Amino acid sequence: MRVLVYDSSSQIRDSLISILITAGYEVVEVKDKKNILTMFGKRPFPAAIIEANEGDTEMTEILEKIYMDDRYKGVHVIVHVLEPTKEFISNMMRIGVSGFLLKPFNEKDFLSRFCMLLEKAHITPKKLKHIVINDLDNFKLVFRHDGVRQILHGMIIEMSPIGLKFIMPSEEANLEVGHVIKNASMSIGSYKINFSINVLEKIGNEYVGEFGDLSAFNSRLVCKFIYEKYIEKLK
Repeated sequence: MRVLVYDSSSQIRDSLISILITAGYEVVEVKDKKNILTMFGKRPFPAAIIEANEGDTEMTEILEKIYMDDRYKGVHVIVHVLEPTKEFISNMMRIGVSGFLLKPFNEKDFLSRFCMLLEKAHITPKKLKHIVINDLDNFKLVFRHDGVRQILHGMIIEMSPIGLKFIMPSEEANLEVGHVIKNASMSIGSYKINFSINVLEKIGNEYVGEFGDLSAFNSRLVCKFIYEKYIEKLK
């Protein structure tokens, strides 16, 4: 299920992207509110999370256009807002807003609130599927194996928000399904990310692993990296 996300804060957009794609939603962000209608015209969106503030007449006009345009009747708009008045809520509902997410942004409660609003709007997401990217060039996984002194190097060939697939050279140490790599790392840009990997599947020298001990900051980095690779393909 595809969700459009607009917020004036890049930090909030990154957090929303991280939470949603980790849960299996397909996300498209809009960085400038002037481009919201253009993006609606390019792709169908069952739901949109859009920042709106009292006194922002430009955003109100955009939401009214979405509401009045028959092409977007299937879109359920959820407004992200700080301390809305009753008048603001009433005005937003008058122009078709389906629900509200309140600021300050709370990552822990967001997903359950979002899912509740989808259910209230009678939206039943199809089977959610994690974004997987495989256009990785020389992307290395570095770790130590229990009982082996030297540092081992694998080649990451696929990555999703929840895990990765990697290849180990035949001369390197053998890993078994169920093994937990406790001290793995990879580099994204100038950042070195540390985590553990639970080996879920093994086919020859290819392994599928699930992330563990991934901090919230590192999770956002991974999701942002995956998102940017994915969006680049859509352009």
